[in-house]
Amino acid sequence: MDHNMMLQREAQELRKTIIKMIHRAGSGHTGGSLSMAEIITVLYEKVMKVYPQQPFHPERDRFILSKGHGAP
Repeated sequence: MDHNMMLQREAQELRKTIIKMIHRAGSGHTGGSLSMAEIITVLYEKVMKVYPQQPFHPERDRFILSKGHGAP
């Protein structure tokens, strides 16, 4: 599968998750959250060093979101 296609699918899954989270919470800023789907996907899939199975790995990158309306 083409790498760009994989990133597009990951971003689409993230959008679905965002909609579900906002729906379950009963409120949220849909546009602000959805506008970040591609950025977050590329960061986590191509740029950042993440070790999901080792959350305290000393060389793991940390992501701080300072956009309150972007976090349901």
